Amino acid sequence: MAAMSLQKISQRGWTRLFVDSVADAELAGRTLGEEQTFEQRIPLRFVTVDDTGAQLAEVTVVLRSGELTTVEPGDGLPLLQDVAARLQWDDAADPDALVAGAAIVRAGFQACAVALSSIESDIRGVRRAVSDLEAERGADRGISVSDLPRVSERLVDIDAVLSHVATSVSRLGQLARLLRREAAVCAAHDRADFDALIQQGDALATRVEFLVDRHRFHSRGTAQRISTSDLNIVKIFTVLWAILIPGSTLINWYGQNFEFMPELSWNMSAWIQIAGVFCLAVLPIYTVKRAGQLR
Repeated sequence: MAAMSLQKISQRGWTRLFVDSVADAELAGRTLGEEQTFEQRIPLRFVTVDDTGAQLAEVTVVLRSGELTTVEPGDGLPLLQDVAARLQWDDAADPDALVAGAAIVRAGFQACAVALSSIESDIRGVRRAVSDLEAERGADRGISVSDLPRVSERLVDIDAVLSHVATSVSRLGQLARLLRREAAVCAAHDRADFDALIQQGDALATRVEFLVDRHRFHSRGTAQRISTSDLNIVKIFTVLWAILIPGSTLINWYGQNFEFMPELSWNMSAWIQIAGVFCLAVLPIYTVKRAGQLR
């Protein structure tokens, strides 16, 4: 088993543990102590967006006795590396566990805000694609799943990223409340800063709820447009069936081996049969149109 690397980012307050495997994660748990409660050990989820898409990272944060410890995968989360660099080079601040924790929460909220902006852009892109295709096809022709092969995939991706962002905002808000409680106990920090963090998290949570409702609205609207188009196709085949079934019935009738078929010797028998088939085809079409189902 590869040895677990331990790195202290600052002389006081924050320790970062890097793990590469499940065994390392278990060792980190024993190092941190298994007696920690859920309020002291918070699994964070960070969502970052780049040119390749949304990236997800899980980090465990433990806050106890004025010490903040993060258990990170691999060589460390780049977002936390940026936070550590800012704390190291900020001469105006004396970093401790609460300062580091607030910086982590703030960076996480910022990443969530960027992810939400990207989601809003994707939702607008899906809506624009559907509207452009409807304008191109016109009112007489609808759209189907084959016309928008990537719409369904993008809607599923948006839903997944929204779920991860919602979880990230919730857990970061939980960490912010834990930091505020610790600040009240030690009385070394102004609680107003942590109150502002909590308010920022509540605002992000409200924004997530709004985007979830908006995404659900657009998903239902797109699905309804496609369903309407598919229904129109079914109507076309229904009308074709109504037109062709009388002729098929006539063919089956005269394909039987009856000994006597006196109507074959009637004058204008063929024209009478054609007129009968026409009436039988027009009647169901007229009924469907009267019901308003041919629009």
